[in-house]
Amino acid sequence: MSRQLTRRTVLAAGLGLAAAPLLPAHRSAAAEPPLRVGVLAARTGGLVEHGRQHLLGAQRRADGLNGAAGHGGAHPAPQLELLLQDVGDTPATAREAVSRLLDRGVHAIVGPPAGWLDDAVTGTAQAACTPLVLPATGPAPGSPYAFRSAPTDAQVHRALLAAMTAGGQRAAGVLRLDARDTPALREALAAEAAGQGARIVSTEPVPLDGTGLADKVKALLAATPEALLLDLPASLAAAAAAAAKTGGWTGPVLSTPDAASAMFHQLAGEAAAGVRAVSPWLPAAAEAPETLPHWSGVRRFAAELGTAPAPSAGYAADAVTLLHQAFLGHRDKMAARDQLERACCVGVTGVYNLTADDHAGLAPDALTLLTSRAGLWTTLPPAP
Repeated sequence: MSRQLTRRTVLAAGLGLAAAPLLPAHRSAAAEPPLRVGVLAARTGGLVEHGRQHLLGAQRRADGLNGAAGHGGAHPAPQLELLLQDVGDTPATAREAVSRLLDRGVHAIVGPPAGWLDDAVTGTAQAACTPLVLPATGPAPGSPYAFRSAPTDAQVHRALLAAMTAGGQRAAGVLRLDARDTPALREALAAEAAGQGARIVSTEPVPLDGTGLADKVKALLAATPEALLLDLPASLAAAAAAAAKTGGWTGPVLSTPDAASAMFHQLAGEAAAGVRAVSPWLPAAAEAPETLPHWSGVRRFAAELGTAPAPSAGYAADAVTLLHQAFLGHRDKMAARDQLERACCVGVTGVYNLTADDHAGLAPDALTLLTSRAGLWTTLPPAP
């Protein structure tokens, strides 16, 4: 991450939807124009809690870039300004949010905290030739202006099924948020399962409001899976784990990174014990091995947050880092897009090597398998 830390930055972080800059009044008129990064923040709707860590990570990384200033030099420091815009929780509100950010003259955008809104924002950003970094799990971006700072669905699926089959289970039942439950995603997971000698016996879509969750879990258990796979936000994953326990389920429960947060423990209670999540190292940063290229960064970032960080905080932080790096020394959107296609960056989540053919590029060692034990996420195996 040293390349971007050699440049001095000044942060003006918006604290509300108006995103009024907090720049010093005495800033020189000759200073370089601020890098205006729009952040699609979940301030209303069903993603408020899900997006809190997303916003925390983006603001903390911007604070860190601001802290890199003050090393002297004759030139005024460039500025990084975060502009927040409520993304809501529907494609319509997401498209409106992007349009509002573009109206406010942003150079780039940090996408929404939920991957099912990616398609809604990508087209509008591309039409305006505006680089967009998506900080949530999803497919490999297909837009020339969209990049991903989170693991792809394929990476998560591969790791989830590998963890399941390593435990001797070959038949999976899936609970997935209905907004994400597309035929393409079902087919991709089924293909990955087949490649690992496993199968998906049933998939139950769950609405964002969580209504009828007990019935969904009951229907899934009726298909007699050997393991449950949860592809849900933390609050719903907690409710699903609790419903499964109430329904008599004693088999393994595995989750996507969305469950790897303190909220999961708070809401799931005793049902959290033994649940495993494929996740970046951030929720268990203290256990990250020194052999990881991003070992120092992930431990430092977790300490700076001063709380149990969720993976989404790291995704958003890395989105800010990638955009800051791409715009060093200029404010040209097309040049930044080209730079992102050659980006090599050590982030909080892992190492990114982006190319023209791969707009995600997160290294495989970014993911590990965590277990919920005594209200914490740890790399230790489930308690006997």
